[in-house]
Amino acid sequence: MVGGFTRAISSFTYRTFFKKESTYFTAIVATGVGFSIVFNTAFDKYWNNKTAGTKWEDIKDRYYALDVVAKKAKSRTIVVRLISAAGTGFTYVKQRPRTAAYRLTMMKFDPIVNKHVLFVENKIK
Repeated sequence: MVGGFTRAISSFTYRTFFKKESTYFTAIVATGVGFSIVFNTAFDKYWNNKTAGTKWEDIKDRYYALDVVAKKAKSRTIVVRLISAAGTGFTYVKQRPRTAAYRLTMMKFDPIVNKHVLFVENKIK
């Protein structure tokens, strides 16, 4: 009885899947696709469990929270405009330390009056 049942199953399988080349090819491709889907799903679950807590998705909230809390420091220098004391309107732009207690003044060349004149600091608006 058992031999007849297994022979019936094997002959049914042969006639259904392997006798024709097109069905054989389709069965092989379908089996390969199914195996790859099952294998990839199982391996992804294994890998996600093994590396839990170390992936970017797990730790990105810590870094985004730091961006909101951390404030950037002010620059150590500021940009100022030096205006000619000769009244020509010619200007230079310089950097000076933010914490300096003095106003920047320097002798520079003014091309409008064609000589060196005193330039006085004025803030850039």
